[in-house]
Amino acid sequence: MPDELKSRNDIPAEAKWSVEAIYTSNDEWEDDFDETAAFMESMKKWTGRLGEAPRTLKTAIEELLSQIRLLEKLFTYANMKGDEDLGNSLYSGMVSRIRSRFIEFDAAQSFFTPELLAIPEDTINSWLTTSELEPYRTWLQDILRFRSHTLSEKEEKLLANTAEIISGFSSAFGKLSNVDMPARFPEIRDENGNSVRLTTGNYSAFLQKEDRRVRKDAFLGFYGEIKGNVATKAALLEGQVKSDIFRARTRKYDSAIEASLFNDMVNLSVYDSLIKSVHDNLPVLHRYFQFRKNALNLDSAHIYDVNVPIVPESKADYSWDEAVDLTLEAVAPLGREYVDALAGGFGNRWADRYENIGKRSGAYSGGCYDSHPYILHNFNGTLSSVFTLAHEAGHSMHSLLSRKSQPYHMSDYKILVAEVASTTNEMLLIDLLLKRMDDKREKAYLLDHLLGKFKSTLVRQTMFAEFEKLIHERVESGNSLTPDYLNSSYYDLVKLYHGDCFAWDDEDEPVTAEWSRIPHFYYNFYVYKYATGLSSAVDISSRILAGEPGAIESFIGFLKGGSSKPPLELLKGAGVDLTTPEPVNSALLKMESTLEELEKVL
Repeated sequence: MPDELKSRNDIPAEAKWSVEAIYTSNDEWEDDFDETAAFMESMKKWTGRLGEAPRTLKTAIEELLSQIRLLEKLFTYANMKGDEDLGNSLYSGMVSRIRSRFIEFDAAQSFFTPELLAIPEDTINSWLTTSELEPYRTWLQDILRFRSHTLSEKEEKLLANTAEIISGFSSAFGKLSNVDMPARFPEIRDENGNSVRLTTGNYSAFLQKEDRRVRKDAFLGFYGEIKGNVATKAALLEGQVKSDIFRARTRKYDSAIEASLFNDMVNLSVYDSLIKSVHDNLPVLHRYFQFRKNALNLDSAHIYDVNVPIVPESKADYSWDEAVDLTLEAVAPLGREYVDALAGGFGNRWADRYENIGKRSGAYSGGCYDSHPYILHNFNGTLSSVFTLAHEAGHSMHSLLSRKSQPYHMSDYKILVAEVASTTNEMLLIDLLLKRMDDKREKAYLLDHLLGKFKSTLVRQTMFAEFEKLIHERVESGNSLTPDYLNSSYYDLVKLYHGDCFAWDDEDEPVTAEWSRIPHFYYNFYVYKYATGLSSAVDISSRILAGEPGAIESFIGFLKGGSSKPPLELLKGAGVDLTTPEPVNSALLKMESTLEELEKVL
């Protein structure tokens, strides 16, 4: 691991991803990009012809998919090269060009879905049984199920033209939250007495400091600015909610949540069952917060104490090779096919390991159908960084197995299941480390880390999901989202979920405005997927580690499934039935047993 931040050219080749496996040169990329200039005109020849015959529709589909596939390949290369150094104008320009080409292409092929849906239902159903269209049956059925929610061609164009206007609420939220407000954040004294200006990035780090004075100052200073903007944020959020409702009603859905869940192929009962299961198990969460209060020797707990580790993270400095070895050892229960493929990927420069000047922060798994998976990392040697590697490796293996097992048009899995593979890897890594840990403080840190994941991913995201449902129902019933309503209803949920071990006094009151800084409330019922994803991963990993017959095979089958089946059916094949409360209840039982183990260790 580099001791100091280096330029891109100073990073060893073996520590950088092999993006040249996609295009060997920029000139090769330019050649393919030039080819896409003809796509818009070539799509026009299919206008008005999709209903001629199965063979005509098949040929049109194949041309459409081949063009999208090349566009995705071009974007993947340009975007990855751009992420290597965000200040590189050459690649930022390439990204801008391919995005513009995508927009042109989307406009050129916008006739496809309305024209497909205009084919009489009996006719298209009979066509789906023909040899020409059978390979595309599932893909077409996913489009056709929107028939009753699709408008006329003129209405669709009119609705499409509102998209840029509607996006203004989210855009304004982002500018206010990430540009205007941070410019007004105050300075605080850090644990060493140095004056440091609060930022959106360092705020969460300050809340994990052992010095309680620093946590309190960061919390009150941060929310001092947040609370001064709630009137504007309330207006923006109400505009977003009204936009969600407008689009849902225009497309003949009963509610905004129904429209969102229909796209996920999920019934409302799954959403409601998640909230009910968490409510039923809130005593476990309250017990966890009480335990934290006692372990931290607090006379009175406050919200700014929620994220500080009970046991500080180990200062152990893991090398990259050690992180890779730990990840491979953790996923060994998944079988040789999985381990060998992942090991080969690490050896074949899937990963861009270290931070360099200008490199994008964070981590992600990328790639496309015509490449192997890639992992962007900024590895720093901490245990948290090891977990990030295992997490992104899960995404990459999900993509690899799906792409190898499915044709292009069926290889991209739904967002609902996207976090299952990655979080399963994390669960396997935690299990490995807990079995190997002899040091009580190390073990306590891991257990607290796992409890924190349950708290932040399962419980907190469910609280967000409940709030999002609440505010949409309020607007749908004809009421408005005033700052007072938003503050009071959000605070009620915070107190419900956190329990009575907190003071709930003037030092906690600022959290009433937390709703105003959550970007996911502009994503139209997205957050519940984090909670169901973790619940699914806990269920799957528990059965794998218990040696349940068929658990490994069913999980690998799930990873290979792509979008060949609806996401809930794919999860059922892996042994997880989200239409019942069992997966969420099991995950919360795991949280309870983890808390009991931590109590024993400490």
